[in-house]
Amino acid sequence: MGMFDGVHTGHRVLLGQLSDQAKAVGGESVVITFWPHPRMVLKQDADKLRFLTSPEERTKLFAEIGIDHLVLIPFSLELAELTAEEFIKQILIDKLSIFHLMVGYNHRFGKGRQHNFEEYQGFAKKYNFSISMVEAVLTDGMQTSSTDIRNHLLSGEMEAANKILGYQFTISGRVVGGQQLGRRIGYPTANVEVEEPYKLIPPDGVYAVKVRVEGKDYGGMLNIGYRPTVNHNVDHRSLEVHIFDFNHDIYSEEIELRFIQRVRDEQKFANVDALKAQLKRDEETIRGIVAQS
Repeated sequence: MGMFDGVHTGHRVLLGQLSDQAKAVGGESVVITFWPHPRMVLKQDADKLRFLTSPEERTKLFAEIGIDHLVLIPFSLELAELTAEEFIKQILIDKLSIFHLMVGYNHRFGKGRQHNFEEYQGFAKKYNFSISMVEAVLTDGMQTSSTDIRNHLLSGEMEAANKILGYQFTISGRVVGGQQLGRRIGYPTANVEVEEPYKLIPPDGVYAVKVRVEGKDYGGMLNIGYRPTVNHNVDHRSLEVHIFDFNHDIYSEEIELRFIQRVRDEQKFANVDALKAQLKRDEETIRGIVAQS
């Protein structure tokens, strides 16, 4: 149980072992997660939260891994007051009838997060279930963590973030109406609106991405930022993707952007012709990156 933000390589080791143990005893694997994030409810710098995955994206990743059941518990002030033993008795035993509990090496739960693994072992004995701890997973000799992934993404280091995630960082959204300036200069774009307000958005710039739309995958070049050459509405940060070899009308469609590499900073050009020339160079570069990914 936990937030599992990103469902990264470390989480996947834990979840894989959970699934294997469940099969070994003829049981079912269960993941417990919470929403809203405890910091939102407890008002602990909630405005600074930025998530690698939305609840919907996490659910999809759990399903892909093959977890049998996902239990989403609404986090509340009342839940925050439960001690670890009360949580075990009221939720894990009375509601879920657990057989075995697996915890990550640094996981703490219950009011004040005051208990350690040895104390959890005592509770397990008292309530007649077994318990085990999964050790830290290393990537390039470093412990995997959602914080490290966020730091890489906020620095534009997409390859490093993807290596720890175990997949390409993804943003999902809906295509909304734009000013259609891209169409006029030969690079029509889909303006993507991200509906999850706490979703982490990488820094401004141009990115090589894979685009999933209408059930198919395409390459694409994504601009995040304010489009300073053509846009005077400097207060509106946008995500606009030009999808290679694609000319369908996808207004209001759901779209998925998978990040491969940050190619350059967003720039302001002297005129539209200079912008067009750069976009042509970007396309050549990004087509090459997508082909190798």
